[in-house]
Amino acid sequence: MAKNKDAEAPEEGKEGKKSKKGLIIILILVLLLLGGGGFGVYWFVLRTPPPTAEELAAQEAAKKPEPEILPVFALRPFVVNLADKKSRRYLKVTMKLELSNEDLLEEVEKRRAQIRDVILTLLSSKTAAEVSSMEGKFLLRQDIIKRVNVFLVSGKVTKVYWEEFVVQ
Repeated sequence: MAKNKDAEAPEEGKEGKKSKKGLIIILILVLLLLGGGGFGVYWFVLRTPPPTAEELAAQEAAKKPEPEILPVFALRPFVVNLADKKSRRYLKVTMKLELSNEDLLEEVEKRRAQIRDVILTLLSSKTAAEVSSMEGKFLLRQDIIKRVNVFLVSGKVTKVYWEEFVVQ
């Protein structure tokens, strides 16, 4: 009988190893099935389809705001003597004023004389050296905007555009 016990013991160890191997294989298969099922649910149910070309174009258009085109008021040309002491120089300028809204066009038209007067006074106070450089032109624009906006009630001048700028 002792021989039988020894013979049975190795078989029990083999069965224990077999049952552990089978259990591990079953667990791996269950995990693979659950993972595959989860992926299938994601792929076919939860995933959003890629956008079409029209949808992409609509998204891009929604991101970019429409550029606002503001009204522009054209002034007649200005010809003024510059404030140079040593020589007689003059400045000829043609400009347009960009306005903050359409309603301001009527007000600027009514105040044309005041606007021209303040710009003429400002231009004639400058020397050729002051208005010849890029920095001087930039500062002149800022001065014009500040001085003209003093007269305006229903809006403001946002930019000044030079159409002609001649120093001679």
